[in-house]
Amino acid sequence: MLYFIDFIILASIYYLFFYKKWIKKSKKELIINTIMYVYIAMVLYVTLMPFTIPVLLGGIRGGNNLFMQTANFIPFRDLRANYNGAVREIILNIIMMIPFGFIYPINKIKGFFRTVTLTFLFSLIIESSQLLGARQGGAYARNFDVTDLITNTIGGLIGYLFFIILGPIVYKVLKR
Repeated sequence: MLYFIDFIILASIYYLFFYKKWIKKSKKELIINTIMYVYIAMVLYVTLMPFTIPVLLGGIRGGNNLFMQTANFIPFRDLRANYNGAVREIILNIIMMIPFGFIYPINKIKGFFRTVTLTFLFSLIIESSQLLGARQGGAYARNFDVTDLITNTIGGLIGYLFFIILGPIVYKVLKR
């Protein structure tokens, strides 16, 4: 039920703030913008949902004063410590951001530096939100991990490389 409410909120935001603006433009731009929006919603689903009321409203519950102990500021700590699932998590974080690195330059016609920088900033927002969720003592709080920042940014970089290779084909399809 919590996820359903979150998706209703995201769908409302899409319709009220984006669809009405994008529908006035070309159909191709509407489709690409919508694909990017759905992609971002799915990333939020994997990384932050369900959104907790304490995080959204600035904290209703008492705070977690030990939240910094859950954060990992040592790059690739889990991999070096040979934790179970560390390699899988790294691969999944890279894969998760490849679409951003591919879709963003198609959507906004931006270059390498801008795309990789925005991939990093998108990841930083997610990780910071996870850290704030842990601080607020949210029931579904996740952990900040600097390795995620690195691997997500690598994923955006790989996505941009795919864009360089496949971009001309995509633009041909979009010109039809």
